[in-house]
Amino acid sequence: MQLTDDLLARLLAAGQIPPARVPMLQKECSDDAFEFVRMATQHGWLEQDVAGKVIGDAIQCTYLNLETTLFQPDVIALLPRESAERYKAIPVYQFGPAVTMAMTAPQDTRIVAALSRLLRHPVDPLLSFPDEIESAIRVHYQSSETVDRLALTVDFDILASLQDEKLAELAPVIQLTDAVILLALKERASDIHVEPKEQECLIRFRIDGMLCDRLQLPGKLARPLTSRLKVLARMDIAERRKPQDGRIDFALPLKKIDIRVSTLPTLHGEKIVMRLLGSITDTTPLNLDKIGIAPGILQPLQETLHAPNGILFVTGPTGSGKTTTLYAALNYINTPTVNIMTIEDPIEYQLPSLTQVQVDERAGRSFAAVLRAVLRQDPDIIMIGEIRDTETATIAVKAALTGHTVLASLHTNNALQAMLRLVDMGVEPYTVAPAVIGVLGQRLVRKICEQCRVPYTPEQEVLARHFFWNDTVALPVFYRGEGCENCAYTGYRGRLGIHEFLQISLAMRDYILQGRTYMEIRELAYQEGFRDMRFDGFVKALQGMTTLEEVVRVTAAD
Repeated sequence: MQLTDDLLARLLAAGQIPPARVPMLQKECSDDAFEFVRMATQHGWLEQDVAGKVIGDAIQCTYLNLETTLFQPDVIALLPRESAERYKAIPVYQFGPAVTMAMTAPQDTRIVAALSRLLRHPVDPLLSFPDEIESAIRVHYQSSETVDRLALTVDFDILASLQDEKLAELAPVIQLTDAVILLALKERASDIHVEPKEQECLIRFRIDGMLCDRLQLPGKLARPLTSRLKVLARMDIAERRKPQDGRIDFALPLKKIDIRVSTLPTLHGEKIVMRLLGSITDTTPLNLDKIGIAPGILQPLQETLHAPNGILFVTGPTGSGKTTTLYAALNYINTPTVNIMTIEDPIEYQLPSLTQVQVDERAGRSFAAVLRAVLRQDPDIIMIGEIRDTETATIAVKAALTGHTVLASLHTNNALQAMLRLVDMGVEPYTVAPAVIGVLGQRLVRKICEQCRVPYTPEQEVLARHFFWNDTVALPVFYRGEGCENCAYTGYRGRLGIHEFLQISLAMRDYILQGRTYMEIRELAYQEGFRDMRFDGFVKALQGMTTLEEVVRVTAAD
């Protein structure tokens, strides 16, 4: 799309591009509007959503952000991938007879007419950027059938004669590996498990917190897949006897997906587990009031964040969204007048207004070592991705006592255990009591699929087990998912948080100083109005967001 003088003026008015840099951007983009926007957004001078609206207004077409859009798989199947790549367009969803199509050239009537003939439906064209469409095509045209077809292209006789280094460079192996990762991204998986068995190579995805068998490939493909992944993760490909850890930067036109890789020698070969940090359709808002925290918890949490110093902990198991909540809290208290520094492993969100430091144990950058260095950088607010050891915990507590605000995650089952966990780690109670100002506990429950959600009445025994209820009270309406293609027939799609918040009172500080037991601390908390995660979960079940069964499953440890 041509970068006209009028369009350039509109983009400059919508962003914060330094005037002195405009000629350079124009020259580098060769007057291509999309390329101009790409470079300006990379520098943080322009927001892509804003630029999309500006360009859309200029050509009288609505902009569609494909990162925040849900695709209908059956609608994508209406257009062959070759045609999608040729026309730089992808079907998104269908209302009535018309198919909504994301395009780079929605104003081109000839392309719109050609797509309408191919689909045999009228086309409603919307504007999307080229990198959005290229990424969407790569991801959303993947399927298990595609992976199976790629597996058939591998010559097993050749595999047997090659060393691991050569295996990893075979074109069919490269394509197969990429296809598995792309399929996981399409299906919103947070983890990929590659498990060599005696006769097969089993691939499982963790989706919405639950593991499921996804692909069964011939056992002979385990070695080439492992070799390729170890090369990508910059591991020692010849070492098969020891566990290894690595990292893959999986590049898509739209963004890079950070993948953490772990290998473990097993009976039939090396098992690989990959944690996908990020997604192609990342709709997570980093705003404290938009991540599903109930008002009764949000208000005291915000009050605590305004404290001049102290530690606020976010607790929960691995994968419970602690980092997202921490960043939302940082956004809430971030102003130009404060110096915010983060210490993370890995850095999951990159925000230009923060100073972010990546932990690297092999380079001597442990959490404790980086925290000491950060304290010499005049910080006002410090975010510690995870407190893992006594040294880091002790330094963090001292930082809170010397005028800093510290936000950190801690692995405990619930909010009430956080202070005792610090004491167990060796931090003195007389420093823990005045340092900790609040603890937010959270977990993730699966959301009911909106496309197959139906009302139902739980059995009376279930209601009686969890609620003060009798048959003289009108039954509330509960919901569950029947199961459909949108949710892979599970009845659930996506996840939401359930929370509990412990605001540290003077009485609670005295209990910590006195070394009171967990049960005594728990009793005091409930006397002061504390409500646990199961309570928040049941409220969200009553609101039709999740199910009673899901809340009970996730909070069973409590």
